[in-house]
Amino acid sequence: MSDSSEPRAQLGPVTSEALNQMLKTPCDEVFAFSADGETYTAPRCLVGTPVRKITETEDYWKSGWLSLETFLAQEKIEEKSKAEAHGQLVRDPSNKNAKKMHKIHSDNVSKHRKIREIFGQNSSYHPNQLVSKHHLPAEGLCSKEIMYKLACKISDCQILRDKGELIMDPFDFIRWRVWLQLRSQLNFVAQSGRDYVKPIPSQIFEDCETAVSRPYKDPLLRAAIIRSAGYQNRLNSYSTVANKGKVIEKSTKGVVGSKGMDSKVVRDKVAVSSRVEKTRKRPAQPSTYQGVNGFRAQQRARQASENDDSKN
Repeated sequence: MSDSSEPRAQLGPVTSEALNQMLKTPCDEVFAFSADGETYTAPRCLVGTPVRKITETEDYWKSGWLSLETFLAQEKIEEKSKAEAHGQLVRDPSNKNAKKMHKIHSDNVSKHRKIREIFGQNSSYHPNQLVSKHHLPAEGLCSKEIMYKLACKISDCQILRDKGELIMDPFDFIRWRVWLQLRSQLNFVAQSGRDYVKPIPSQIFEDCETAVSRPYKDPLLRAAIIRSAGYQNRLNSYSTVANKGKVIEKSTKGVVGSKGMDSKVVRDKVAVSSRVEKTRKRPAQPSTYQGVNGFRAQQRARQASENDDSKN
């Protein structure tokens, strides 16, 4: 699967047709797996990355990375600090410092809960699998603000998947869009993108016209997030939605969208669509991706079928 055949990020006005086309891009037009289904072989930003969720005790883990487990364990400390600040406010409503600390810890508790929902024990996602470790900064991506940004957008994309509009798994979808930005910064195959990976998730969801000083723009991705916000009655969160962020509802003839790849290596090898979905508390659409075990079962079934055919 060559980079030249992969869909590219669209720049310029977003049409509903281009947006729908992008959302319908299947997993196997972007991702490819090793023969044993254990690691990614495409896109290039994920080569060598385990398909299953990584742990902090395996060889893939780098000692300098911030710990996801340690971060998640701090939620109880934030809950306690929030309760203590609330108690101070009850005793002294005019205590400005208590009010400030209550706000800080309340925000932290909310962020912890969202991060735990998306990256916690019951999830198959890990922030340090956004890209391969070759492209990660020395500390990894398990910092609060990066994880919270990713967690919120994964939740937004899950809404589109629940609606049947997004074909890919939400995390895979965001990884694809991150790769489209990252590869524009890489001048040769072995180059690391560690200097670019952190700012990309912070910028690609933002308004492309107002953020002129930010180089990473993905109007299609932002349009998808705004559509999700509409389903959640949160359009007021996007100040530019009435004008600049609005999807154009008209024919898109001549407009370049995110089309599927010409080379579909994975389609002939694996019948998987995405990762196991356990990221939301409410019932969600069952994922067709069954992990490595499902992949191997499909291989065995396919081989048995081929053997039967050869006997006939």
